[in-house]
Amino acid sequence: MNDSERPSEEAAIKRVDAVLKQLTSRWASLKKARIDLDFKTVAQALDGVDENIRQLAISWGEEQTVIKNAIQVDRDFVLSDAYPEQVEKALKDAGVPIKGEFPNYEFSPFKLAFFLDSGYVKLGMGRRAQQKKALASTAIAAWVAKEYQRVVSSKFDVEQFGQELFGAYEMLNRLNLNKDSVVWGHPIALKEIYKLLTLKNSAKQDYPEALFTYDLARLKEQFDISHNGHRFEFVPSRNQSSGLLLVSSKGQVSRVGSLTIYDKNNN
Repeated sequence: MNDSERPSEEAAIKRVDAVLKQLTSRWASLKKARIDLDFKTVAQALDGVDENIRQLAISWGEEQTVIKNAIQVDRDFVLSDAYPEQVEKALKDAGVPIKGEFPNYEFSPFKLAFFLDSGYVKLGMGRRAQQKKALASTAIAAWVAKEYQRVVSSKFDVEQFGQELFGAYEMLNRLNLNKDSVVWGHPIALKEIYKLLTLKNSAKQDYPEALFTYDLARLKEQFDISHNGHRFEFVPSRNQSSGLLLVSSKGQVSRVGSLTIYDKNNN
C-alpha cells in the first residue's frame, strides 16, 4: 500500500464531497421552494444545481483517475506477499487462534479461506459458510473474531450434551449388537452417533459435524467425563476418514474414533 497515493486520493474525495454536499443542499432547497411556490428561490436553486453539475462534469474525469489509481495500489497490495502478513497479524491481534498458511486457515470449529481472484473471503463451519467481499485486514479480523467469540463464548451444557451422547450410545449399542440390553464397554463410532443425533437434514445444518467435534473437545477437557454415574471414554483413532480431530482450548490435538461407556457398577 503506497502512502504517497493517499493525499491525492483524499483530496479528490474531499473535492467531490464538497460539490455533492452543496448540490444536495441546493436540491433540497429547490424542492421545498417548489412546494412553497417561492419562484425566486427556485430560480436561484436551479442555477446552483446547474453550476454544481457543470463542476462535476469538468472535474470528474480527473478525480476518477486519481481514485482508480489509488484503488489499483490497494489491489496490488492485496495480491502481494505483504497482505497475508497483515491479515495474520490482524486476526491474532483480534484473538483468533489461526493455524495454517495463506490462503487457508483453521481454528476449531471454523475454516477460513481467501479467494482473492474472485474477491471474497469464506468463513465455514462444516457445510455452513459465510462470505465477505471486504478484504481489508481489520474488517476481516473483526468479522471473524465476532463469529468465533459467538461460538467459544456460548454456554456449554455438559449435562445435556452428556445425556444426548448417552442416549445415542444406548440405542446404537443395542442396534449394532442386536441385543435387548446395552453391552457396556463396547465402542460405538462417534460418526455414527453424530448421524443419529442429526437424522434430519435441518439438524445437520443447525448442528454441523464441525460443531459436534468442537463440543466433543470441550467435553473431553472435563476432569470427569460421565453421565448418571456411567464413565465415558474416547477411543483414539489412527484412521483419518473414520476419526474426528479434536482441538482443545490450549491447542492440543487428538484424533478419536469411538465412544465407550462403562457401567457405573464396573468402573
